[in-house]
Amino acid sequence: MKKVKFRFYLDFEKEEKWINEMAQNGWHLEKFFLGRFTFTKGEPGDSIYRNEFITGMSVLEKKEYFEFLKDSGITIVHESGGWVYMKKAAAEGPFEIYTDTKSKIDYYKRILNIFLVLFFVNLSLGIMNVNIYTDNSSIEIANVSIGVINIAVALLIAVPIVKIIKRKKGLEEEQQFFE
Repeated sequence: MKKVKFRFYLDFEKEEKWINEMAQNGWHLEKFFLGRFTFTKGEPGDSIYRNEFITGMSVLEKKEYFEFLKDSGITIVHESGGWVYMKKAAAEGPFEIYTDTKSKIDYYKRILNIFLVLFFVNLSLGIMNVNIYTDNSSIEIANVSIGVINIAVALLIAVPIVKIIKRKKGLEEEQQFFE
């Protein structure tokens, strides 16, 4: 039996938590794409899910990384748009991808860089589209509309940016405390 759910999360950690709650109820992630999640019915609580944003890897590096995960008992569930969901049997104990503070900080930096690029691209395009045409034509209305959408997207992207900065800063303070 399959179930499709539509959810849009601006916080990848909250999304991961929801996926794990679904698994606790016997609904296991099969695939995802832009807020559309497909689940299959299975044994409640038999898997733990993690998501990861894979960036800057060559095809060979990604293949080797996925092989390493497979050798560690981790199954790649689905990959889309740079995001990867993976699972591991709950019976094998806790499942963390980044187990030390430094690697978590580095991971947050990589995600933050991608979100910052997306933020500034959307903000720049939005401002340009709103300001570029002033001849009262139908092209102006379309450009202003697209510009407003770009600015709205930039503001949506700002939400995870702020959360990631706070999490990263908290980890950095924790790391300094223990040094």
